[in-house]
Amino acid sequence: MDADVIVVGAGAAGLAAARRLSRRNVLVLEARERIGGRVHTDRSFAGFPMERGAELVTGLTAELAREAGLSTLPAMSTWHGRIADRGRVRRILPWLAPAAVQYAGLIRAVRASGDRPDRSLGELLRERSAGVKTRRFAATMANDACTDVDELSVHYLRRVLAAGEETGRNSRLAQGFDRLIEYLAEGVTIVRGAPVTHVEWSDGGVRVEADRTYTARQAVITLPLAVLQAGVVGFGPELPPAKREAIAGLRMYPGVKVLMRFAKRLWPKDMSYLVLDEGVLWPPRPDEPVLVAFVTGPRARSADIQALSTVLGEPPTTIDVVDWAADPWTRGGYSSEPPGAARLRTALAEPCGPLHFAGEATDSLAPGTVGAAIRSGVRAAEEITR
Repeated sequence: MDADVIVVGAGAAGLAAARRLSRRNVLVLEARERIGGRVHTDRSFAGFPMERGAELVTGLTAELAREAGLSTLPAMSTWHGRIADRGRVRRILPWLAPAAVQYAGLIRAVRASGDRPDRSLGELLRERSAGVKTRRFAATMANDACTDVDELSVHYLRRVLAAGEETGRNSRLAQGFDRLIEYLAEGVTIVRGAPVTHVEWSDGGVRVEADRTYTARQAVITLPLAVLQAGVVGFGPELPPAKREAIAGLRMYPGVKVLMRFAKRLWPKDMSYLVLDEGVLWPPRPDEPVLVAFVTGPRARSADIQALSTVLGEPPTTIDVVDWAADPWTRGGYSSEPPGAARLRTALAEPCGPLHFAGEATDSLAPGTVGAAIRSGVRAAEEITR
């Protein structure tokens, strides 16, 4: 045996699993030459850490950042949010105020949806004859969930609201998200440039084909959902029907981030974010002439980058488009949950003999977050130690 446990993928989930299993002989196989998965910090674009992938710190990730001695910066304050409306940039709370009663009613309906069959947020909006402002805010919620309103499960929203992990204060890491990844990777043996192509599994253990053949007693599979859906990695024997149903039934649409540097700051210094029809913009640092645009879900396939970059009247001097769907080791933004798919996350997380599964798509509490990935890695490691 090359190891007691082989972990496939050196993203947050895989590194969290390996760290929790540090008393065992653990080997992490990573397809890329870097670690971090969908965490990718850029230190050349703006002169300070810019996040090409995951950026916001919530819940469990914030706790781990404090443990690592990392400092945070505030992010995404609703009090300082703006929205582009009819060619003008307006403060979001006064803009939303006329629709506040209707919007609050929508949220109450979501919270009270547990005793009704699941449906899409779009269906709920139509049932309640939601106005333009409520629909625009709902579209922003869908963008955050990497989908659109017609494929966003109301039961998923209810679960996320009840958990509270994504509804509190958001922040970002001042030193860069990669510093947290490096903290997770301390003491972990990682083979980079080793894309896995096939996993043979039985009661006797696992054989993993990558840059060479590796053997172990057990394995943790942390491949992104879209990579599993594409069949990039073969399994022998094939995974059980419930697992294949879960892989096929969840969604993973594109996620696009656009990094933009301007000649000068064109927005109010206290602007936390700006909601557009096409997506969301935010300044990663209040004093810097830099913005990040974020578009996810079906509309990310046809995102108008020019419209995103010139909404404030002047084009950026430098622009960099990061399309995670074009990354062969990710193939999308992050997982989303259509109506009726809640049980599929649990099925995706279920072990199969010596195979254990982790990654944000296996987490029911706050999928789509680094915290979900870390929590899932710890869960998979605890399955092994038990």
